[in-house]
Amino acid sequence: MNQHFIFETDHWLVSHRRDARHPGYLMVSSRESKSDLHELSANALQELGWVLKNTEKLLHSFYAPCKVIFYKLDFSSGFSCHFHVAPVTNKLLSEIVSHPDYTNEPDGSDTILFLSRTYCERPLTEAESLTMNDVVSQLRKAAKTSLNRDELTPAR
Repeated sequence: MNQHFIFETDHWLVSHRRDARHPGYLMVSSRESKSDLHELSANALQELGWVLKNTEKLLHSFYAPCKVIFYKLDFSSGFSCHFHVAPVTNKLLSEIVSHPDYTNEPDGSDTILFLSRTYCERPLTEAESLTMNDVVSQLRKAAKTSLNRDELTPAR
């Protein structure tokens, strides 16, 4: 099992972003080797709504964020269709507001850029890896208990 996996379905894998220090920064990745939505099978597209809905519910139940953001960038070649999903807490918004490069009223673009630049894009230290492993374990347990087992296969 990939140590970052939270849960999986027939067509999608939900995992913690490998280089993210922001707890709950997840990736929803297609199992199909297609990079664009229009290339995915009808079954994968049909299942996507359920996966996104339950990923958001999981993050709301675990972090009580003021918002959960989803985004699909698709600039890097070689990746299957995937979405970035992150809980936006008041603490995160305060960090963005206090940073000199961002506005006093951050929007989704500010949040995405701040998360990427501040909490990602470099290897984790050993201590950060241990913290992320704990977050993944807690999210995996929460997913197993909160999501309908008939509709997904929990990460193994």
